[in-house]
Amino acid sequence: MNLLEKNSLGMTFQLSIEEAVFVNNALNEVCNGIHIADYEFHARLGTSRPELRKLLDQISSAISCPQG
Repeated sequence: MNLLEKNSLGMTFQLSIEEAVFVNNALNEVCNGIHIADYEFHARLGTSRPELRKLLDQISSAISCPQG
């Protein structure tokens, strides 16, 4: 992983496909595998389950789209 840019709007990272798959798998486990009660989710992870699933969907889509 390489940090390409960091500013007040966010950060831009470059991940290998393997690293992106690791992140995808970890997010999938948190969202769908291990049990975290809905009332604890935000307190433990700093975001809601739907927001984390949205990120998971974005990473999954990026992994599965053909290279350009």
